[in-house]
Amino acid sequence: MSNETGNCKIDRISQKWDLESLDERLLERREAGDSLRDLETYYNQQVLEAAMTAAGMEPLEGEVENLYQLLTGDNVGAGTKVEAQSRLKRNDVDPETITSDFVSYQTVRTHLNDCLNVETKRDTGIDETGAKNIVFKLLSRTESITKRTIERLRSSDRLAIGEPEVTLSLRVACKDCGEEYTFTRLVERGRCSCSHEDVSTDQTSDEYSND
Repeated sequence: MSNETGNCKIDRISQKWDLESLDERLLERREAGDSLRDLETYYNQQVLEAAMTAAGMEPLEGEVENLYQLLTGDNVGAGTKVEAQSRLKRNDVDPETITSDFVSYQTVRTHLNDCLNVETKRDTGIDETGAKNIVFKLLSRTESITKRTIERLRSSDRLAIGEPEVTLSLRVACKDCGEEYTFTRLVERGRCSCSHEDVSTDQTSDEYSND
């Protein structure tokens, strides 16, 4: 971390809302492929959730993301935005204070570069290992969120199921040749069947193997 905490907005806001541990998650998400604008949205949603929680609100799954969109979305009508602000006010959360604590993607870039020593100028290319790391981290996160959601439904007696185990399987189909592959198999193979007319039967026999 930079010693010039007072000059970094993210450091100041993180300290204000007790979000100092967010730096690790920002780094993890950046490594997983999040853009600066993705990180901007993620950070601001964490600030909003912290403010709501501090005021005694208990946001439901997806509620923070939806409220953030209503407060900041370019295509959100004025009336809808006012309703979102009023909801916060009714729960003793000042919407103007919260939105002033939101950061821009430029601020995220400065924080990554100057405070976390992360280079944000990326090579547009990506190799097979990088591609699989990005996708599998997202799949793992989706599995985790799905399991937590199921457990919340169980605890509220809205779903009857034993101990849940969530597993996602990602497959990719080519509209041209009609073949379907697991994501791992497609990346490792480097092409679909229609990419080469001389694909042999032996080469295509394992297209449906589970990875």
